[in-house]
Amino acid sequence: MLEVPLLSIKDLCIWFGGGGNYLKAVNHASLEVGRGEIVGLIGQSGSGKTTLAMGLLGLVKGYPGLWAGTAELDGKNLLPDMSRLITLKGDNVEKRYIPYQRAHRRQLHGVLGREIATIFQEPKASLDPFYTVGEHMLEALERNLDRHGGAATGGGLKAVGIGLLKDVGLVDAENLWGLHPHEISGGMAQRVMISMALCAKPKLLIADEPSTSLDVTTQAKLLQLFLHLRDKHGLSIIIISHDIGVIQEISSRIYVMHRGSVVETGASARVLSSPKHPYTASLLDSFSRFGEKLPMPPANPDAGKGCAYREMCAAYRGMLTQDERTRCEGDKPPGQAESLAAAAGVAPVDWSKCHYADKNKAHGPGTPSTANMDRLSAADGSQENIVEVRALRKRFSQGTRSFLALNDISLSIPKGGTYGLVGESGSGKSTLGLSLMALQDVDGGEIIYKGEDILKQSKARMLVLRREIRMLFQHPEGVLNSGMTIESILAEGLEREGRVETADKRRRVSEALEQVRLDPSHGARYPSNLSSGEKQRATIARALITKPAFLVCDEPVASLDLAIQSQVMSLLKEFQRHLGLSYLFISHNLALVKILAHRIGVMYMGYLVEEARVEHFTVSGVRHPYTRLLLASTPSLDPGIREVLAAYPDVEPVRLEGGCPFRNRCPVYLSKRDSICETAMPPLVEHSAGARVACHFPLG
Repeated sequence: MLEVPLLSIKDLCIWFGGGGNYLKAVNHASLEVGRGEIVGLIGQSGSGKTTLAMGLLGLVKGYPGLWAGTAELDGKNLLPDMSRLITLKGDNVEKRYIPYQRAHRRQLHGVLGREIATIFQEPKASLDPFYTVGEHMLEALERNLDRHGGAATGGGLKAVGIGLLKDVGLVDAENLWGLHPHEISGGMAQRVMISMALCAKPKLLIADEPSTSLDVTTQAKLLQLFLHLRDKHGLSIIIISHDIGVIQEISSRIYVMHRGSVVETGASARVLSSPKHPYTASLLDSFSRFGEKLPMPPANPDAGKGCAYREMCAAYRGMLTQDERTRCEGDKPPGQAESLAAAAGVAPVDWSKCHYADKNKAHGPGTPSTANMDRLSAADGSQENIVEVRALRKRFSQGTRSFLALNDISLSIPKGGTYGLVGESGSGKSTLGLSLMALQDVDGGEIIYKGEDILKQSKARMLVLRREIRMLFQHPEGVLNSGMTIESILAEGLEREGRVETADKRRRVSEALEQVRLDPSHGARYPSNLSSGEKQRATIARALITKPAFLVCDEPVASLDLAIQSQVMSLLKEFQRHLGLSYLFISHNLALVKILAHRIGVMYMGYLVEEARVEHFTVSGVRHPYTRLLLASTPSLDPGIREVLAAYPDVEPVRLEGGCPFRNRCPVYLSKRDSICETAMPPLVEHSAGARVACHFPLG
């Protein structure tokens, strides 16, 4: 760590509430970022990561909000003198709110958008749909003319803008300049946002969950881009994420947050190999042992006596002496503020909020955290299929062009089993899911459900079938009506069964909530009063209340942190074991699907390019180059994966006319240049027992 950091935050407090009853969103947290350094800030949803960054930028609303601490960027104070505006009386914070906000805005003038730039999780929500990419870039450049010297005259700004777009890997920047946000992919939009941030030539970039909504291959490119920007522009970066795999790819140091407090910090390699805090160890378990039963961190670490994390601590359970255990049970470990005071204000490089920080807290084999749950695929040997898709085709028009989103797709889903469907954005996964629900027309093929072709059924018959065929979506906010209580939302689903007595309706709503591990009292709440995980469980209850037999799960956990993902996936496993449900599970994350499915299909540009049992899907076992790219692009603690990824060219996926649709990204074709790849689409044929591959030159 450099002696004089670029950014120094000390003892920051951001609380909400009043009367001594506060939600401590950020609780006496300290953080440093060196010049040209990438620092990772990790923790589950609700840990305070984003609130810390937004409070620093003056974007926190609510009382009292930010009320204590200091922050300096390159020697310049980012926070006003709070001693004149804020006082602490007992347990209550008294704050002159409006004067404070004005003082903070004055303090940040000339810093935001210039010295500090920010990119957010959803890039298209930050881009104006009425303006082109070029107009966005010119607006950002015109606000920072003084930073571009002679290029600020004449038509030089456009050249600067195109150069910045190319810097972030958008090689076709000239063509991109005139496009609107809806005409580009999510990965391109995120790179445009980074280019706009670079227009100010900032010293610090704050990236808040920049890759959560991206597919794995685009995410991998984005992480490599951050490394490039650090090296070329000397940029310092804070990357905020709940995914420890993303953080370990690029950060040199890590800060771990839980319930508003920093619980551990240190070099990335050390933290990931030898965590010194039980919560950090639990995050590593969530990443490497996803889908297993894991101990849950305390909801309120400040409550009770002793260390609140001791029940999930491997050292407490097996390594400590009786005297050491007694200390953990009676005394709370010192936090960052106390540790900084003891170190005369010099932030320790390697620190953990633990009495015995010298002991590795990683869970070893045989601990409760490694108790495997049964694999979801229940009826693995069953030959009876609940759904069969035969030669399904769907064509979409795009301006004067058209393309096949589904090109002769055939697959089967066994009763009581799970079929995983993976691929990048635009591969046709969701189109297939919507087709199975008969929510869109198709241009040919059959969808057989329990012997009936649902594409030929009347509207009245489909209303009946939709009690048995239900769908889970990625964003629960789009499913749950914000103006209705959870009880009303669930009861609405029962109306298709005809008149249901009020008492019976309430009983079935309560049963559905209990099935998804929600207290029936949640029925009286509105969606805005639920956490992300609770909302997703409410949508599962909404699907289950009609007692379905088949669920289409379209990215149901993509936007959730790993701990909540694990809870939702465990619920899906349990329902399949006890209720005999069948699933089509759609995701862009092949590693995630491998945990659930017994058979997996891989889609690319409307084609099914590989299909096999789950055991087939390892980096060395797969046979299609695209499937190997998906596996290698998933954030991993294995350094050898990067060598696999390096063999693939950094080009955007495009729809090619004729031949293999993957050839412009395929290292096999780029080395062979065989004309058959350019003229003939390879058929999906059996390559080995139970495995089908569509490739002229399959791997291995």
